[in-house]
Amino acid sequence: MEHSAPKDPVKAAERWNKLSFKSVMDSAADMIWLKNGDGHVLEANTAFFRALGYRREELLGHPIYEHYYDPDIRQRIKAWDETVRKHGSGFLLSTMRTKQGKPLEVELRGSMLESPEGSVMLVIARSTQAEANERRRAETFYQGFKNSNDVMFYCDRGGIILDINEAFTTHYGWTREEAIGKTPAFLRSRHTTDEFYKRMWSHILDPKKGSWRGEIINKTKDGREVPVILNITAVRDDAGRITGYISNAADLSEQAALHARVAQAESLATIGEMAAVVAHEIRNPLGSIVMAAKQLASEELEPADREMVLKVLRGESQRLNEALTNFLSYARPREVKREPKDLNELVAEIVNIVKSNTDLIQKIRVKLKLSRALKPFPMDPDQVRQVVWNIVLNALQAMEGKGVLCIDTGHADRFAFLRVQDTGPGIPAAAMETLFKPFQTTKQQGTGLGLAIAERIVKAHGGRIEVASSLGHGTTFAVHLPSVED
Repeated sequence: MEHSAPKDPVKAAERWNKLSFKSVMDSAADMIWLKNGDGHVLEANTAFFRALGYRREELLGHPIYEHYYDPDIRQRIKAWDETVRKHGSGFLLSTMRTKQGKPLEVELRGSMLESPEGSVMLVIARSTQAEANERRRAETFYQGFKNSNDVMFYCDRGGIILDINEAFTTHYGWTREEAIGKTPAFLRSRHTTDEFYKRMWSHILDPKKGSWRGEIINKTKDGREVPVILNITAVRDDAGRITGYISNAADLSEQAALHARVAQAESLATIGEMAAVVAHEIRNPLGSIVMAAKQLASEELEPADREMVLKVLRGESQRLNEALTNFLSYARPREVKREPKDLNELVAEIVNIVKSNTDLIQKIRVKLKLSRALKPFPMDPDQVRQVVWNIVLNALQAMEGKGVLCIDTGHADRFAFLRVQDTGPGIPAAAMETLFKPFQTTKQQGTGLGLAIAERIVKAHGGRIEVASSLGHGTTFAVHLPSVED
């Protein structure tokens, strides 16, 4: 069967052209519309209605001007229309308004077309909203970068400084011209070692971390050293490749000065408190020593009384020596000098000394359990010996000559531990809060420095002391010291 020719080929071609034009318009991602000389919308594509949020019947036949964002923009659009009619085409950046009242930034391109009904304008609009948002974000971030009180600079992937903010010049003294184009090496002070930089960059270049944060001392143009809290972040593209680095530093000079003033005030307060305790702890035994010396000088003293006076003299002298030793240990802490040492050996040594002192041990039973799995590890043996002695002595004094003292050692989670458990009266909750503070003691005699010294030594080793106590059931001290064992 043959197809018959169309009755009117010209009308069929026009109809086909219209259908093709409409199909092309609707397939376009950009907004496209036709408007007459009065600005009324004659036709538009699907993207036009979708972008503005209207149905066809709400826009077709209506002036397009009322769909621009404000009256000023509408006046500029009308002036632009005249330019397009005069020159045949034109370009403009503008802002339209959606049905929801939201701004839609667009790039307009207009051109004149001739139709049987006369001249019409074809407008193609491409949304620049994403680009505008990105531009605003970039401008906001840059203004934040530029005006931040923190010291900031940006480097390319090779570590060359591309930009600095005003705070950089204020804090370090170098101008933009002096800093841009160089690496940040001119900020490095004598305190920052190659090993430090190596660890820092291992964090920054690690894709899982991507940044480093910590305290560092930088150098200013005039040679001053400035402590800062520094954060360096690697900037990566969508493919994960590093494109540069952003550095942000907060000056800690004021905080450091404040900490120094606070430390000085605390030191003066501690000295005053120490002076009062020293006076008390020295006056009493010194008075007893002076009295004993006078009695010994008397020729009328009986032999039995003389022996008693000598005993007092020896005891008060020892007490005075211990008090002065504690004060010196607290006032002048020694540097930790590590060497491989067996903790079991130190503990056994202290226990033997305790057992040989019948006045101290009295009726107390000592149970000792030393872990065979515990191997020698780096420590300062003299200082750790002092820790063990102070804690064991505290436990013995708390039990007042009766009860059971359990001492054991072991190793867990890369820490060696010493546990000292007594059956004394326990420590009141109020006393627990100030247990490791200097000059705090519940004893009638004592400087209150033993536990303070012990805690400071343990912390200097990178360890910790844990305490558990129950009134009427005793107290347990656990000393944990870092060990190289697995």
